[in-house]
Formats: sequence, C-alpha cells, structure tokens
Amino acid sequence: MLPRINVTTGDVFNLSNINQKFTTGQEVKKNWVPVNSFNAGLNLNWTIFDGLKMFATKDRLAALQSLGEIQLKNQIQEVVAQVLNAYYEVVRQKQQIKALNESAAISVERVSLSQKKLDVGYSDKTPLLQAKVDYSAQQINILKQETVLQQTKVSLNQLLGRDANTEFEVLDTIEVNYVPNLQNIKDTTLAENFSIQSAEKNIEIAKLQHKEINSQRLPSINFNTGYLFTQNNSKAGLQLFNRSYGPTVGLNATIPIFNGGMVKKQLESSAVNIAIQQIQLDQIKNELDSKILTAYKNFDYATKVLKLNEENVKVAQENVQITLERYRLNQSNSVEIKQAQGSYEDALYNVILARYNAKIAEIELKKLSNDLVK
Repeated sequence: MLPRINVTTGDVFNLSNINQKFTTGQEVKKNWVPVNSFNAGLNLNWTIFDGLKMFATKDRLAALQSLGEIQLKNQIQEVVAQVLNAYYEVVRQKQQIKALNESAAISVERVSLSQKKLDVGYSDKTPLLQAKVDYSAQQINILKQETVLQQTKVSLNQLLGRDANTEFEVLDTIEVNYVPNLQNIKDTTLAENFSIQSAEKNIEIAKLQHKEINSQRLPSINFNTGYLFTQNNSKAGLQLFNRSYGPTVGLNATIPIFNGGMVKKQLESSAVNIAIQQIQLDQIKNELDSKILTAYKNFDYATKVLKLNEENVKVAQENVQITLERYRLNQSNSVEIKQAQGSYEDALYNVILARYNAKIAEIELKKLSNDLVK
C-alpha cells in the first residue's frame, strides 16, 4: 500500500573501437577509445489502484495473524487440559495408596485378633497365617502403587517441562463441585470454541483470497517520479561529453482485456475452497456437539455413581467394623472378615475412580467451552 523509493547508481568504463563517417566528409577511426558512463537516480513508484487487491491482501494477512493467535490459544488449552488430567491422575494414584493403607490397617487388626484367639485357644493357626499372607500381599500392592505414583509424577513433570526427578506433593482429595448447564455450554462453545473460531477464520481468509483473485479483472494505475543524472565521457566519436539531469514524473495504467480465462478458473477454484471451508465448519460444530453431549453424560453418570459409591463406602466400612467386633467376640470367622475387607477395598477403589472420572469429564467440558484458557 506504500510507495517504493529506490536510489540507483552505476559507473561503467569500457574500451570501444570507433569507426564513424559524417555527412561533412569527416571520418573518425580509432581503436581502444576509453568511454566512461555514470548515472544516478532517485525513483518513487506508487501503485495508486490495483483493483483493491492491496486492501484484500492486508485484511488476509491480518486474518492469518489472528488465526495464528487462535491456534496458539488452542494449543495452550490442550496443554493445560493435559496437565490437569495428569495432575488428577497423580492424586488418584495417591488416593489408591491411602486406600491400600486403610485396608492394610484392617489386616493388622486381623493379625492381632487371630493371634489373641490362638493364644487363648479359641482358634487354630490357620486364620492367623491367612491374615499374615493377606497383609504381606497388601504391602506388595502398596509398593507397586508407590511405583505407579512415581511414574505418574514423572509424566506430569514432563508436561510441565521440568526435570523428571523433581519431587512434589499433591492433595489427596479431588473436589467435584462443578454444576454444568448443558445449554449454556453449547451456547458458549458455539461462540468461543477455538476450533470453531479457527474454522470461521479460514472461511474469512478464503473469501479474501477470492477478492484478491477477482482484482485481476480490474485495471491498475501506477504513479512514478524521480530525479535522474547521467554523464558520458569519451575520448573520440560524435560526443566527447554528454550530461543530463532533471526530474521525471509519469502515470501509467494497465487494463486487462483477456488472459486465456485464467482468472475465471482461479475464481471457480476459490469458490470451491470457500464451500469446503464452510463444510469443515459444519463438521466441527457437529463433532463438538457430540463431544459436549458425551462429556456431559459422562459427568452426569460419574457424579451419580460417585454418590452411590460414597454411600457404599460408609456401609462397607460399618460392615467391616461390625464383622471385626463379631470376630473379636468369636461370633464370626476369618472368611467373613476377608469378604467384608474385600468389599470395603472395592468400595474405596470405586469411589476414587468415580471422583476421578467426574473430574476428567469436567475438564473436558471446560475445554470445549474455552473455560480453561481466556
């Protein structure tokens, strides 16, 4: 859109063989005549009108810059979602260790009660041995779970771009207090989702490209001006010295008449590209609508399962306490205790998994509605 200003200069020296005859009868014939030509100039060239192509190009470049910013935000949001998922995976693994320790504490009490019953002759050694075997297996599981926890911490460190061996601690709880509104999420997604924004920006860029192509059908007008200086020196010939200088100004126009139908073909191809971009936008909207509904259903299912499992944990915990007390009073056996303990472990694992799944679904919903990165 701005003019182009250039300074040009040159100094050429050459040796020429001259053989000239004039109407006066004079004749000049010399070999190896030195000739020096010097020129300098200041030129300004300005495209005044090019079928509005320059404006379409400027808008297209601005749209490309905006598209890059949108894509950057989308990439940042993807990384944020990955970091959050990895963080809550670390929390989940830590909760698993806590659950295993609670179960191990029950096994310790089983060992103590079995030992006492053996000492007073209420039971044989089998329940004691079984309790010790179960406790030993739980200790092995705790060691395995601690290894898994360290592995998930390494993954999180990698996402955060820091040393894989960096030690850190996380909370051992996952709060689930998100109350999503499906219609609000859909409306926000259609208005703010980065994927939709990128698709809409691609349509805008395609339309601006169409304008750029169409500008080739219109005339173009160029204005140029400058100041030129030339000087020639020769030791022989018609002109021994010639110098000229002064300003120049000009205006020229180019009017396209026919170019073999190239512009028409380019416009047809551009129109197809616009249609393709529109179809891709519709596909993205349909995919996002499906993802939103899936994530919402997952969250709703996970929260319902979480409530049921939280109640189940209370029941299973009470059942373990009652069974231990009955075992202490010699009204139950080790098999019943092991079953109650297994049910309590399952209830703890299920509530941990349900809480984790609800949080992952929450993160997905927030990502789709651009609620993670503003």
